[in-house]
Amino acid sequence: MKRFILTAFFAVMFLTVFSQENAGTEAIKERLSSDAVAQLTAAEEQSSKADNILEKCAEKQAQADKLKSQAAGLAKGKAKKLLKQAETIETPLIAQKNSAYDLYEKSNATTYGIYASDIKELMREVSDKKKTAAQSLTNDATSAWTTAMENRKKVPSGKNADQKQVLKIKEEVSRQQSEAISLQIQTYAVLLGWYDKPEPKENQQVATGLEDIDEEPVEVEKTEKIIFKVQIAADVVPLSLKKLRDIYPSKEIINNEVDDGIYRYSVGYYNTYEEAAVAIKKMGVKGAFVIAYRNGKRVFNINEIVPKE
Repeated sequence: MKRFILTAFFAVMFLTVFSQENAGTEAIKERLSSDAVAQLTAAEEQSSKADNILEKCAEKQAQADKLKSQAAGLAKGKAKKLLKQAETIETPLIAQKNSAYDLYEKSNATTYGIYASDIKELMREVSDKKKTAAQSLTNDATSAWTTAMENRKKVPSGKNADQKQVLKIKEEVSRQQSEAISLQIQTYAVLLGWYDKPEPKENQQVATGLEDIDEEPVEVEKTEKIIFKVQIAADVVPLSLKKLRDIYPSKEIINNEVDDGIYRYSVGYYNTYEEAAVAIKKMGVKGAFVIAYRNGKRVFNINEIVPKE
């Protein structure tokens, strides 16, 4: 059951990541070559196939779990029969899930490569201030991707490889790759000015629509306990509360952190990575991803503290 819960979580998380980033990729595609767009479209199709595989696996796993639950209240003989049926359903799922994460890896590699190349080109066209902020995000993306590739080398190979261990590592690699791509999308947000506040016309008063909200972004609270949040935006200049509410239309408290000349904004207070990842699904914020804090400071090597099986 524990393995099913974790695997189901990863399935939800990656379905979420790809769906949330669709809005961002459409804006990015507008500036790419037709060949790059075609490659991204093919990558999206690969991830869609992976989504479908994991959805079907989740349905099959639910059937197996139902049989296990029924077996718990039966006599030994009848219970054994149901458990055998459950095992028959579960056994092929490992290979199917591994094939799904292979598709994710191919899709992620294509996407990351195209974004990295385009961001490098785009950074030549922007101001030094935006370039500095974008470089900070790019460095984070590179770090996340490098970590994913190092973990990919740990995947056991050969006929006798434990396929459950293979799946566990592939799930982690995909999570790290998706984090890197989310950081790339936030880099685009800075470089393309997705959060830029438009200049009002002369003598025109701009209504915020937020006159009833008496708050400003606050610093992340300091506690030794590890807490998880969702980063919703980052920019080279402080973003107004109005702009932040445009990005994330909620009255939830927004946290503000300034690091290396870049302003990062996050929301939520979650005790586990899983809770934060599920929350992203409801936010509808392109490029949003999970971050962690300890004593008010960002834990950049989040891979060390994400709960493992």
